[in-house]
Amino acid sequence: MAYPRKLPFIAALALVPVFVGAEVAGLPLLPVSERIVYARTIGDKSEEVVVLTRLVSSKDGAWYELTMHSPDQDSLYRLDTRTLFANYAQTTIRSKESTIRRVTEVLEERSAAGADEILLPGIDSLPYSLRAFDWGSRQKAKIRFLGTVGGSDFRFGLDVAGKESIVTPKGEVVCWKVQISLDGVLGSFFGKSSLWYSVDFPHYLVKSEGSSAGPGSPQSVLTLVSYSAGS
Repeated sequence: MAYPRKLPFIAALALVPVFVGAEVAGLPLLPVSERIVYARTIGDKSEEVVVLTRLVSSKDGAWYELTMHSPDQDSLYRLDTRTLFANYAQTTIRSKESTIRRVTEVLEERSAAGADEILLPGIDSLPYSLRAFDWGSRQKAKIRFLGTVGGSDFRFGLDVAGKESIVTPKGEVVCWKVQISLDGVLGSFFGKSSLWYSVDFPHYLVKSEGSSAGPGSPQSVLTLVSYSAGS
């Protein structure tokens, strides 16, 4: 099977070895299968986003396969079962001008994350990999990306702002609120993105807000419509 990678920059946040966290006491990080439906608004545009996950097992091992579908983008990720690190990502982006497919595959990883760092292959997998974060025990982290010179070309800071209740069609969900911003001078231009993850297992993304494509672009807001899991 081919494992087919993009929302632009902080827009990817709107829809982690550390690496993010570890499988707790041998328990799985995600259910065997999930179906999550979101409503996304970008300026005056509204669309549906569907995220599906499933546990895949084969002679080559086990991984979570995650697919994301929206009117102008389809993505597929292969996530490590212990960390939700995206070893493989494929995204197809459709526009009036073109259709572009991007693929990212980690063939070998020789960089170790620091004690306060999250190591990622790219920004687009962050919303999914962050579900494995050490919720309740860590409040801050630095996000570093593989493939950059010294790992420091673009570095983001992550802050857990605390708990908030988000009202959704399925009722009120108590969430961890996370704020992510670009370090340094560029941070003042791009601003912060906010994400809310359910406090209860399996820590799915409930809401996100941020710029859709950098300074001057419309705000992107992603909100949960429905969540279901298989056993």
